[in-house]
Amino acid sequence: MLISWLLDYRFWITLLLSCALGAMLNMVVPFLSSKPIFLLALPLGLAFFALLVIKPKWTLIILILTRPLLDNLLNISKVGVGEGQGVGIGAILNLAIIVLAIFLIFYSGNFINHIKVIRYWMIFLSLMFIVIFYSPYLFGAIRLYFNYLSYFAMLLIPFLVIKNREDFLFWLKILSLSFILPVICGDVDMKRGGHYYVDAGMRVAGTFSHPNILAFYLVLGLTLYFYILKSKYWKLNSITIWGIGILMINMIILLIGTKTRNAWIACLGIFFIYGLLKDRKFLLILFLLIPILFFVPQVKKRVLTVVSSQADSDYKGINSMEWRLRMWKSCLPLIAQRPLQGYGLTSYLPMSAQFSTVGQNGAHNAYLQLLFETGIFGLFSFIALFLSPLIIFFKKMISSINQVQARLWAIVVAYVISYLIICSADNMLYYLAFNWYVFFFIGLMLVAERYSYE
Repeated sequence: MLISWLLDYRFWITLLLSCALGAMLNMVVPFLSSKPIFLLALPLGLAFFALLVIKPKWTLIILILTRPLLDNLLNISKVGVGEGQGVGIGAILNLAIIVLAIFLIFYSGNFINHIKVIRYWMIFLSLMFIVIFYSPYLFGAIRLYFNYLSYFAMLLIPFLVIKNREDFLFWLKILSLSFILPVICGDVDMKRGGHYYVDAGMRVAGTFSHPNILAFYLVLGLTLYFYILKSKYWKLNSITIWGIGILMINMIILLIGTKTRNAWIACLGIFFIYGLLKDRKFLLILFLLIPILFFVPQVKKRVLTVVSSQADSDYKGINSMEWRLRMWKSCLPLIAQRPLQGYGLTSYLPMSAQFSTVGQNGAHNAYLQLLFETGIFGLFSFIALFLSPLIIFFKKMISSINQVQARLWAIVVAYVISYLIICSADNMLYYLAFNWYVFFFIGLMLVAERYSYE
């Protein structure tokens, strides 16, 4: 047994990764000792690697079920390391999911680089790596790059752990279960009144660091549960169906409580696109529902502030739409000066103080941010990450003989299109925990394409 271990390359890869992580922790722990909570990283790291070797499947289950609950705790652990940036236990979790993906590659003995979506990710990550080196904000650029690596890891993992239909259904169920506790915590936050934000008053954030992240996470959850209800993967009894229905209603109430307009647009957009593609009665439902929503005070006020001349104080005396347009317009001259290479990862926010007429702020537009930071090639490589799976899903929807399966593909198509749309009005690239689940969901659906369930 010992000899077989010593001859197995996966054993040496695991040992090398363990030593590398141990050496890194040995260097950073003294520096981060000013935050005692960060000292938890050492035992957590050791426990993670022990579980990774013994039960990699359980490691992934624990990460998926717990990550949405940890944002606030992880923020407490952060310490400043320059450039206005902080690092904490969240960085360890980021590294953990990347290491888990690497481990699973060697564990399965198969790196699926022949899949087109994976190739586009290789191009994107290679370009982002190059852009790091001329960023004037090196630490922030490295941190964002590791975020991108973790997104790729989450997309890749379904290919590595799913070998048959039963595996697919198991991970689909695990993903669906991961929404329950965050929704309950969101209910508690709403019961307490939420948190005050200058742009919209009291908003619900739940376990996340900002209401926007909770809102987009809820939209993904609504899409996933709608997908499950429309599928025939399980014979759901009436109690389960009612339970999912109540949970979805709860999610909608919380979604309103977040006061995140882009998430509202995303949610309505998903059902609108699905209605156009496969079920026209949803268009009628939306036609009747939207006017009713305007009777909800929170919805009416937030919608009107997009175009109202009476703007909130954080928009410098102008409405939300005009504020965004001025922000975007002010950066165009700088983009024209460096259209190919951009100014480096994470450069938009700090540099906005130099060019923005409405104050220093994020781009609130993922495409414009990528164009500014990484140039035309970086922007196109990002769009390809979504267009490639979108084309696959759309083709499957068109070619599916089974109408139930065709509707499922339509739901996935609607979600990806909706995500691409909302990227034009929010800082989506930085919503770490939410993006983990987006790319895991897309990875699951790509695996579903690989295993035909017609």
